Amino acid sequence: MLELRDLILQEYSKNHAVFIGEVLQEKSYLLPNFLQIIYLEEEPISRRAAWSLRILFDDSPATLLPYTDELITHLESIKTAPILRAFLAIISKIKIHEKWHSFLLQYTSETILNSNSEIAVKAFAMDIFFQIGRSQPDLFYELEQMIDYIYPEASRGIQNKCKNMTKWIEKIRARSA
Repeated sequence: MLELRDLILQEYSKNHAVFIGEVLQEKSYLLPNFLQIIYLEEEPISRRAAWSLRILFDDSPATLLPYTDELITHLESIKTAPILRAFLAIISKIKIHEKWHSFLLQYTSETILNSNSEIAVKAFAMDIFFQIGRSQPDLFYELEQMIDYIYPEASRGIQNKCKNMTKWIEKIRARSA
């Protein structure tokens, strides 16, 4: 694990984060130790590792699929915004197993309504809630209520996200009508 820590701390750049992602793709047996580094939430190593993890997922989603349940179970314990952002970005792009719907609906609702949630964290939480809502369209009413509640005080980015969510919901409803 020491070598892995040294590799992460060696340099802080996008190229290096991509390089680490490539190493993990080739040597996926390192992923459990790599995830442990992230879960420790030590600055700056855990944040840098989370960045590489997200890059790995973007380049090779299949490499991380065996770990998605683990990422979801750690959501509540993650307090560092960049790590949370990376985890939610990954989760928002996977097919979420039904066994996680209840937990993620509760978690994302709290995140969306929390005025202290970082903008990107809130946006990814909305994506996750929306994705689950696609399989249970009645949930869209709940998402719309949250959008109505947060919109007036939201940042421009979240307001834009809210407008897009509303359009997507309307399109889905129009197709099923």
